[in-house]
Amino acid sequence: MGDGKWNFEILASETIPIDEQWFARLKCLDEQNAETFAKTNVYFGHYLGRHLASFIERNELRPHFVASHGQTIFHQPGKNFTAQIGDGETIASYLACPLVTNFRNKDVALGGQGAPLVPFGEKWLFPDEKLFLNLGGIANLSFGPLAFDVTVCNMGLNWLSNNLSPALPYDLGGQIARSGNIHPDLYEALEKLEYFRLPAPKSLGAEWFTTQVLPLIANAEIPLPDRLHTLVFHIISRITFDLRELGAQDVALLATGGGVHNTFLMEELEKSIAPRGISIKALPKSVIDYKEALIFAFLGLQTLLGRPNVFASVTGAKCDNVGGSIHLPPGGLSISLLD
Repeated sequence: MGDGKWNFEILASETIPIDEQWFARLKCLDEQNAETFAKTNVYFGHYLGRHLASFIERNELRPHFVASHGQTIFHQPGKNFTAQIGDGETIASYLACPLVTNFRNKDVALGGQGAPLVPFGEKWLFPDEKLFLNLGGIANLSFGPLAFDVTVCNMGLNWLSNNLSPALPYDLGGQIARSGNIHPDLYEALEKLEYFRLPAPKSLGAEWFTTQVLPLIANAEIPLPDRLHTLVFHIISRITFDLRELGAQDVALLATGGGVHNTFLMEELEKSIAPRGISIKALPKSVIDYKEALIFAFLGLQTLLGRPNVFASVTGAKCDNVGGSIHLPPGGLSISLLD
């Protein structure tokens, strides 16, 4: 921090794929009993802790703290709960520094959506920018004081790619989607989903995808390339619609997340938003891929400093709040976070 502004530098980064065994366990955890949930929470904490310790050692890092979002299993703010697994005390047993977890629960307890949380970091780490789009499992937009989840993104595209023959982890560059055609019935069914008529603040979770979107894209009796193509244009349609509703015009758009590597999606999105004078800003790959990780580290810092890190104007909570639970390393320690 200098001159009253926050600065950042990404010193090391890595994407570690979840192995097949863990993918299978997490995929069905929302259907398991309480004992299985509790055990998986702890075991996943060990899994994350080992990877964190290895990453720190391999990159010769001496972190002041670690922030861990965890894996979301349930996100139902309308029913007053959200749950991310990866037990904090278990992860902390592998570290020599404090750990911050559990970023969403307090906001939900205060009547908020517990999401999106990233706009706080965007304000302070990217102060000269106004418009943000993250294309992760869910697509979300942030413009000034407003931010919300738009629709499914990689969660749906990757599910379809996984069901190709042979199965693919994702549609590289959107090549398969590009080869398909739009299917009017599927497109119309997606556009009619109730969520799109709800006012902000609002947020989405995996449950929404599973119950609302998956039956549409899984049961459509059309070729998979056509389903991918149609879903891409649905994503673009919802983003374009929400940009218009937000009044975004003549502004640069910072697009990040894995979906940015879908060349077909980005080309078509650029065409769709160009009439509003919105251009997509070029960013370093490290920011495209790790902006959310960067911002959750920043949120964790604010938690340790005892400062609010969640905007009520975005989530709908009763007040801005300090989200996050703090876990100390086994031996404890005292540090200055701003050195």
